[in-house]
Amino acid sequence: MRNSLVAGIGGIAFAVLSVLAVVIASPLGGTYKASDAADYIAKGHRTAVFVSVYLFVLGLLGLLCLLARLRDAVGARSDGVPAARIFWGASVAAVAGFAVGWALVVSAPLSLAYGGKSLVIAPNLAYLFSEAGFVLIYGAGSILLGLALIVLVLSWNGALPAWLRWATLVGGVAAVAGPAFFPFFLVLVWSLVAGISLVVAGRGKTPAGGAAPAA
Repeated sequence: MRNSLVAGIGGIAFAVLSVLAVVIASPLGGTYKASDAADYIAKGHRTAVFVSVYLFVLGLLGLLCLLARLRDAVGARSDGVPAARIFWGASVAAVAGFAVGWALVVSAPLSLAYGGKSLVIAPNLAYLFSEAGFVLIYGAGSILLGLALIVLVLSWNGALPAWLRWATLVGGVAAVAGPAFFPFFLVLVWSLVAGISLVVAGRGKTPAGGAAPAA
């Protein structure tokens, strides 16, 4: 029950903190205007960008907690062990992709903060790094997470509610379609819903989908 509670809080944290990090950092993206990029890097050392890094990393830690709980559910049966390993490997790779991607997204202001006034970054270069970071997040990272969730659905063993299985399938398909950008928001919704479900299960008398322990 404690594992479900921690995983649930982690799932909620990933959904909420990821959005909050993007809003606070307000990174480049969605525009090709050189003036916007120049204005962004001209601000130099921005406390908000550093705060966004911590928030995003905490969100990823929460995602790992959620994925670890789901891995345990897959590995609860002997023939699910290989699937659990595939799921966990893809999950860790996805989280690593998210982390590296976000580092690239905010690389310009962070570089200016560490390099000082002597460092000059061209606006087009800053924009390129920012877009490359989003490619890692919504591209490789999102696709790997989607494949991991689909493997989870195919290996579902009833340790968690059936409705959560179908919600996970929707989240997995949305993650695979992550390069289209907008479907990724369904992944955040899945993480939030799964997190709330596990928090409720962790606070209850029995795990979600499980039977009451014998006296």
